[in-house]
Formats: sequence, C-alpha cells, structure tokens
Amino acid sequence: MHRLHPLLKLELLLCFSLLVFTLPHYLCSFFLFILLLLGYRAAGMGPKFYWSKLRFIFTFSALILLVHLLFVHEGALLWRKNILGLPLEIWSLGLNHGLLLVFRFLNIIGSSYLFVATTDPNRLGYALMQAGLPYRYGFMLITALRFIPLFFLELAQVRNAQMAKGIDIDKPSLKNFSLVIRYLFVPLVLSALSKVDTLTISMESRAFGLFPRRSYLEKQPFTVKHRLAAAAVLAVSVALYFLLRRYSLDVLY
Repeated sequence: MHRLHPLLKLELLLCFSLLVFTLPHYLCSFFLFILLLLGYRAAGMGPKFYWSKLRFIFTFSALILLVHLLFVHEGALLWRKNILGLPLEIWSLGLNHGLLLVFRFLNIIGSSYLFVATTDPNRLGYALMQAGLPYRYGFMLITALRFIPLFFLELAQVRNAQMAKGIDIDKPSLKNFSLVIRYLFVPLVLSALSKVDTLTISMESRAFGLFPRRSYLEKQPFTVKHRLAAAAVLAVSVALYFLLRRYSLDVLY
C-alpha cells in the first residue's frame, strides 16, 4: 500500500468514496468497511491501529445511530418499551438509515485517513503536477499538507507556554471559551500568519511562477503498468457497484 503510485491511491480513494455514497443499503456499506479494514491490514496497520487512531470517530458514529433510533419513527415497529414513563421505540427505517450513515461516516473518514497515512504529500503533489496539474496548485497542496503537523506543534507549544504562566485553558467550559480564544487561538493565528509571510518572501525571492513549466528532482512516471492497474481498479469498482446495488435493491424491495 505504501509503495503504490500516488495517483493509483487517489483513484482508489475516489472510487471507494463514490461506492460509499451511491450504494443505498447498510449491508453494502458494511462490506466496504470490511474491505477498508483489509486495506489497513495490507498497509501494515491492523484493526488495533484503526481503533487507536479513530476512537473518537466510533464514539461520534454511535451518537449518530442513537439519534436515528430515537427520532426516526418510520417503517415497521421493531421494539417498544416504557422507561421512566417515556415510550421508547425503535423503527426499521431509523435502524436502517442510522446504520447506513454510521458505515458511510466510518468508511469516508477511515479511507481518507488511510490515504493520508500511506501517501507522501511530496510524491502526491509531484505526481499530480507531472500528470498535468499546474505546478502552482500542486505547490498549494504540498504546502497545506506540510503545514498541518507544524500547526499541531505550534499549538502544543502555545498551550504549554500558557499553562506555564498559570492560565488554565485545558478545561472546556463557556467561562474558559474567551480565554481559549485570547490565549490559544490568537497566538496560533499570528504565528501562522508570520510563517505565511516568510514563505511568501522566500517564494518571491526565487521568482516562483515566472516560468510556465518547472523541472523535477524526482520523477513520478505513470507507466503502462500503472495505466493497466488504474483501468483494473475502475473495472472492479464498476463491477462492485452493479453487484452490490443489485443486491441492495433485492433486499430493500
């Protein structure tokens, strides 16, 4: 998975996302979730890694399912019980739609994280630029991906500095919200703007954008083998779509 061409992994991500959003039944989304776990396994990151990195996503997914179970009262009644005088009911459409949204959410977030974890942003940007993307836009992509870990580091440094001054910003509350804005986000934004100014000056001093084409230190060729693999990915995705959609329609109707 790590050694695949970046454009192939981008195609896999796009095809997988289209399958997630176009298939109408949660069993199909569950099948795609199993494929996603196999992809993590192929990348050397098992279910334990998936759980440790995306634990909050599972919690949020459980809340999505709970909201649908409690507030969607359509279809066939599956379960009813009075708890503390309040009638609680579970209906078939609430369960089906809730599970569908849960697996869609898990698949989209999980596949995006797998793509980011196994793809070098430099290789991705250079591959897109060598495939025809204007290098100005490719540089924007590379810069955005490079700034993400830098901002996390800056955030940790600002938080530690404010805590060393005795400013309590770790306990989330409405009272501390203004403190968080003033002592955490404002210094972070100012630091980010200063880095943007430095980057702009560096780019202008190197005459960035003067020429319509640029040279590359590392080539990312999209060979005939890669083209055949891309065609195979597209063919398998189309076949999966028709097979799973036919199965989902048979189940629904």
